[in-house]
Amino acid sequence: MTQAVKHPLKWRLADMAGTGTEQVNIVMPELDSQSTHEILLATDIPSPHSSKMDISWTEEDLELFQALVDKVLAEHENPQQLDLADPEIIDILHMVAAARFIEPLDADEVLADDLPTVMCEPDLGELAAIHTQDGFKTCIIAELDSIEAVCVILEPLVVEAKNIELDVYDTLVVNKHSLLPAEFGNVEPDQGTVVH
Repeated sequence: MTQAVKHPLKWRLADMAGTGTEQVNIVMPELDSQSTHEILLATDIPSPHSSKMDISWTEEDLELFQALVDKVLAEHENPQQLDLADPEIIDILHMVAAARFIEPLDADEVLADDLPTVMCEPDLGELAAIHTQDGFKTCIIAELDSIEAVCVILEPLVVEAKNIELDVYDTLVVNKHSLLPAEFGNVEPDQGTVVH
């Protein structure tokens, strides 16, 4: 099923799977303007509310989604059309939902010592790494200001001494000076990267 992103997107906070837990779902109308059907994509992101509701996507949601699509699908033949069954698109939707609905933990609770390194100014939707007490972890930059970044982690993170257990798509608020190039994390370097 291939859809364009030009149609209004909504979050639906509801127990669509019948599990007893409210989840964040993405709702998009069919491309055919005559159709009253909608496309519903479930995520694993828990709803912060206990009642069913629809919430429109914000400009920040759309900006993050577009930044991630541009970075992930840069090499695809037709980036104007998105396959909603594509695992990469599903991951992107999960990241946007996590950034919007999961309350971020202060990264100081899990970070290890800072490493001296050169990092260019981070950008929205970029891969980065953080040095944690559980090793280097890969994350996506989901929100930025002049001092901090909200990051969606892409690997589990466990700090047993502090009884902290974070899963994929949990979020952290990280001071920008603690962000490391993505090559420190569990990613494959691109051809122009030098790793020592």
